[in-house]
Amino acid sequence: MRCPEKLRHTGEKGMPELEMVLLNPLDARWVDLTVSQPHANIFHHPAWTKLLSECYGYRSFVVAICDAGNNIYAGLPMMEVGCLLTGRRWISLPFTDHCAPLYDGAESLSCLADSIIHLSKDQRTPKIELRCEFPSHPAIRSYSNHVLHTLPLCPDSDLVAVRFHSTHRRNIKVAYKRGVRIKRGDQQKHMDAFYRLHLQTRRRQGVPIQPRRFFDIIQSSLIEKGLGFVLLAYKNDDCLAASVFLHWQSTLTYKFGASAAESLHFRPNNLLFWSAIHWGCEHGYTLFDMGKTDLSNTGLRAFKSSFGAEEVSIAYSTMSSEPSRPITGKFIPIMQKTIRSSPLWVCQAMGELLYKHFGS
Repeated sequence: MRCPEKLRHTGEKGMPELEMVLLNPLDARWVDLTVSQPHANIFHHPAWTKLLSECYGYRSFVVAICDAGNNIYAGLPMMEVGCLLTGRRWISLPFTDHCAPLYDGAESLSCLADSIIHLSKDQRTPKIELRCEFPSHPAIRSYSNHVLHTLPLCPDSDLVAVRFHSTHRRNIKVAYKRGVRIKRGDQQKHMDAFYRLHLQTRRRQGVPIQPRRFFDIIQSSLIEKGLGFVLLAYKNDDCLAASVFLHWQSTLTYKFGASAAESLHFRPNNLLFWSAIHWGCEHGYTLFDMGKTDLSNTGLRAFKSSFGAEEVSIAYSTMSSEPSRPITGKFIPIMQKTIRSSPLWVCQAMGELLYKHFGS
């Protein structure tokens, strides 16, 4: 990966002179920074960028701010996405709910923002999109189409449950009473069970499913490395719902969920989330990240908020005069209708062919 002319930043208040460098995400200096930041989450982990690179062929790098001794003061992982639908872009990060910069102090963050703006002005640099909000600057345009739900955790899960809406507490009891049981797994067979249900869910929604190899790599690169697990809700031998959770540092992250429409009256999803929360409390996690939700999806927003989670807007940023626009027009309705009315393999095939080109 080329590095444009470096931007140097004269330190203030005892700070050394800093400069921008582009690093490999596996560089020990970046790894050390992520480990030193308690608020870093699974999306900062080098394994996540490696997963995306391996599955979709994207080039990954870290925009970092270093001093003369190669000590990193701030950094943000990025990927170069070559998309047939929206062109070439640098994104931090594709297929990622949010990815905030890691930094030591406000000046380091300011220097990082200046460096990314400097990069965006290089004629060889494609459009830059960030899954976070950066300091206010005329060159940075922020917008928000989603919200994020986070729930603080503590060692006593009963104290967390006090914040649940009565509907959730009732539905958890209903799930137990109707014989729903939760199984936590970290083996390939558990991911296979999730994938089968996820494929049915995506077909019902009329959207392509992620390539199968994406979940296989999650299994081998994250879950088998102790960075996640699958929760499955069963009634007798039938899998009613399943979710994939990832975790690192102090954050437990909900990433993917699936359920059988005909089984929702057993309230498996209420019990799945409660089981994840209980596990997070028991294992010392302090934050449950429930993932982003589209502003228009009021039902899912209410479901997450009723667990006592805080809802905040997710601000994305671009180095462009116009914000990124979702792929709309006639294509989406046609695709949804085709998938919903076709066999499961059509949903799977369209995902294999098209998913990497969404790059979002």
